[in-house]
Amino acid sequence: MPIDQLTALTGAKPDYLHVYASLRDSLPVQTLDAVREQQIAPMLTLEPWRPGGGTVQPEYSLAALVEGRHDADLTRWADQLGSWGHHILLRFAQEMNGPWYPWSIGVGRNTESEYRAAWSRMHRIVREMAPNVRFVWAPNAITEGTSDFGGCYPGADEVDYLGLDGYNFGASPGHTWQSADKLFSRSIAELERLDPLLPILVTEVGCAEGETPESKAAWIRDFFAVMENSQRIEGFLWFQMDKECDWRFNSTPTSTQAFRDGLAGWIRS
Repeated sequence: MPIDQLTALTGAKPDYLHVYASLRDSLPVQTLDAVREQQIAPMLTLEPWRPGGGTVQPEYSLAALVEGRHDADLTRWADQLGSWGHHILLRFAQEMNGPWYPWSIGVGRNTESEYRAAWSRMHRIVREMAPNVRFVWAPNAITEGTSDFGGCYPGADEVDYLGLDGYNFGASPGHTWQSADKLFSRSIAELERLDPLLPILVTEVGCAEGETPESKAAWIRDFFAVMENSQRIEGFLWFQMDKECDWRFNSTPTSTQAFRDGLAGWIRS
């Protein structure tokens, strides 16, 4: 969705825009330049895997990262990020406490200590060559199917932002409707406990449709209430796609209005 169209829908220009890439890709310079020209901060999520290759990919296990088997790609990314030279948020190997990625804890023989070691290796390589990068560590919200994430935290000396992903899948198979409070509040409190100072970003959020058009609108209002309850949350990045579910905030007129109203109130607070 073009930035001007998004701004018209929400009533405010976004502060952040999310870009995704896998480890074998190259820095999307043209996209990042376009984002920066709009005076928007880009967040790049760098995923160490073969997209579409499934959850079990031994060549992208945490052990493989720790042993340096992907140092060449990490060094290439570090060089490209440093050469680009502008402020950028880098989110690496997100949602490690869920079971759906090759780097997930419990997939294969992946452990929390290996995750921390893999993060440290990535951080050292990128920091040395790209001082313009700020690092975002982002687990998934603690919910059905995920585990606690405290043991995966690398520490404040290797993290600049605490991130958090959370989706309300609604009545999708294997899921039940979860309020934004139930989905996020416990995990936000855990992030605040892990580090008392670092800013928090909700790095992915979305809501499926409910039984009525008002259900999603009510969920969005609940989400902004959760945001306002924490003094540490600096921003959020809504997952504006129709993918597993229709996550878009503007999927119905009532949800669009709820988003506009909630955003306006949050900006004023």
